[in-house]
Amino acid sequence: MPDTLPPALVIERVVLLGYMTSGKSSVGQALARRLGWEFLDFDVEIEHREGRTVKEVIAVAGEEAFRGMEAALTAEVAERPGLVLAPGGGWITRPEQLDVLGSRTLSVWLRVSVDETVRRLRDDSIDRPFRDHPDPRGMIAQMLAEREPLYRLADVSVPAEGRSIEDIAFEIETIVRTRREVLLPFTPGEVSAADVLVPPVLEERRRG
Repeated sequence: MPDTLPPALVIERVVLLGYMTSGKSSVGQALARRLGWEFLDFDVEIEHREGRTVKEVIAVAGEEAFRGMEAALTAEVAERPGLVLAPGGGWITRPEQLDVLGSRTLSVWLRVSVDETVRRLRDDSIDRPFRDHPDPRGMIAQMLAEREPLYRLADVSVPAEGRSIEDIAFEIETIVRTRREVLLPFTPGEVSAADVLVPPVLEERRRG
């Protein structure tokens, strides 16, 4: 079918949202490979530019300064097509950045439970901020509860535990490739790939 839909429905970027260890980097790399796009990990890029780890940046400059670096990087790439973006877990605390990225960016929340987050954080080799917290589960539970309403601003939410990286990436790829045929926007945070394989509006058009 010819691509005659409004340009705003064409996805040019994907931004992955989620807490630490939700899989943004690994899923993002797999998704970029599937789509033939570039992958940009915000933490890696900021570390490269600053010459120190994110933990060191926050320790020296403070978290607000780090969030400012993320915001500057967001604005820098907002017009670049063919990108899969993996910002830090707290990027969404400045939700206006979703608007900066624009309507051609699909935002995806990678959902992971508190217990799974604690397990992954314990097993992770990366020196992450807050890793040595005396009560990691309590801290994570509180922070996830505070951030969940912000993560729910995403266009879609995808369960990201108990599944392979490729399975998660394939689900998101399916959404990206079928979104071109959807005439109405998704309900924020409530759509999975199964919901968009045969969009109701498109099915009605086919029958007509």
